[in-house]
Amino acid sequence: MESLDRYTQAVNRLAEQGLVDAVPNLFSLEPGETVFHAEEPADRIFGVHTGKIQLVRYLENGQMTNQYALESGLWFGESALFHDVYPNSAIATQPSEIIAIPTHTFLTLLRHESDLSLLFMAQLVEQLHMAKDIMALRCIRSAYERVLAYLYGLKTPNQRVCVLDRSIKEIAEQICLTPEVVSRSLRKLQDDGVIRRNQRKVTFLRS
Repeated sequence: MESLDRYTQAVNRLAEQGLVDAVPNLFSLEPGETVFHAEEPADRIFGVHTGKIQLVRYLENGQMTNQYALESGLWFGESALFHDVYPNSAIATQPSEIIAIPTHTFLTLLRHESDLSLLFMAQLVEQLHMAKDIMALRCIRSAYERVLAYLYGLKTPNQRVCVLDRSIKEIAEQICLTPEVVSRSLRKLQDDGVIRRNQRKVTFLRS
């Protein structure tokens, strides 16, 4: 939230100086509403003020595949800064408030605000790593091993405990399994003595 406020305040300052002619626009979305579709003209970049946005792609057969979810404080649609169309679709999965800033305005902001440029690049790097991690998980064929790898990705190095950061349904969507398969894999990991689970807290019993 703080980072979005810093961006919007900076854009407003630039507008007062006559360097940009547009200010951030805030709008609301209900679950299932779309921010943009793949191949639509890309002329704005968006930030999640509240709620959650899911990035998705549609395959040639019409099947939808999830990429990753974005929560409060994160920007998306950044491809608009350098490309003419959006490469994916963005859909609200919760009641959400979204900030929209025209591409040319955002580029002017990045040129004039070096601290925010670094902050923005840091977020993009983090999202790139997240996308790579998700792709690596989805390449694991065994559901059991995929769930275990997901859990290992949540824990801090040299620690034996992690906390599930979202619901079983959301975990399943992220790693391309059904909720039933995720739950069954978690039970099997417990039965095998690999983990002990207490609600969201997971303890690794093997090094």
